[in-house]
Amino acid sequence: MAQLKKINSFDSIIKRLESIFPEQSCIETLYEYHTSDGDYPLLKIILGKGNSRRALISAGIHGDEPGGVETILNFLKNKAYKPFIDEWEFTFLPCINPYGYEFEVRENHEGKDLNRLFKVDDPPIEIVFAKSVFDRAFDLALELHEDVDSHGYYLYQKGINAKYDGYGLEILNSVKKIMPINLDNEIDGSVAHQGVIGKDIDIASMDWWPMALYGAAKDTRISLTLEAASKFNIETRVNAHLNAIKTALTIFF
Repeated sequence: MAQLKKINSFDSIIKRLESIFPEQSCIETLYEYHTSDGDYPLLKIILGKGNSRRALISAGIHGDEPGGVETILNFLKNKAYKPFIDEWEFTFLPCINPYGYEFEVRENHEGKDLNRLFKVDDPPIEIVFAKSVFDRAFDLALELHEDVDSHGYYLYQKGINAKYDGYGLEILNSVKKIMPINLDNEIDGSVAHQGVIGKDIDIASMDWWPMALYGAAKDTRISLTLEAASKFNIETRVNAHLNAIKTALTIFF
């Protein structure tokens, strides 16, 4: 097997977060794991603690999708949370798979696709870490992803109330000025409706769960997996994700 080469630096992510939050009181290291290539802390950031609404924003569970990581760093650096901070408690997981991020591979250091392992009995430490934040139900969970095969933006939506049926479509409508929407009738093997997938998924019948469905099973009111098309440059991907996040927070009811 060919030796992997580091493409990105997770240390640089830590340094950037420390420069954003010099006091570091909001940055928590919940777990740390060790590999022959280095030690990797798993970081959580909470802002607006104790507010009435709770939002989870996560990225980097697939290491070859750096746009989501950059989106969270941009969101924090530019204080894009400020208009919402009086109402929302934010939990950020800026990079769930730091090993994969460094080597720009989808899997973790054990070669496992982490976003398929939320229903297994003995999950990797990264999944233990991600699951730990669902100790209380979230109102909104946003997972930031990329799709190398897609020609436009789309999203997966799962909610526990029919009143959110048009929620994903409204978010996509706000994104289309930045990135075109994937309007295919089938996306990644699933039936899609104007760029929205997954509202009719039966969670209990699935053999495996991604993080979004685990969150739905833990009573998250609305879970969205946001998928930017990798064919666009990273600035466009980040801007599309930022727009989706701000819209999701603004229109939430």
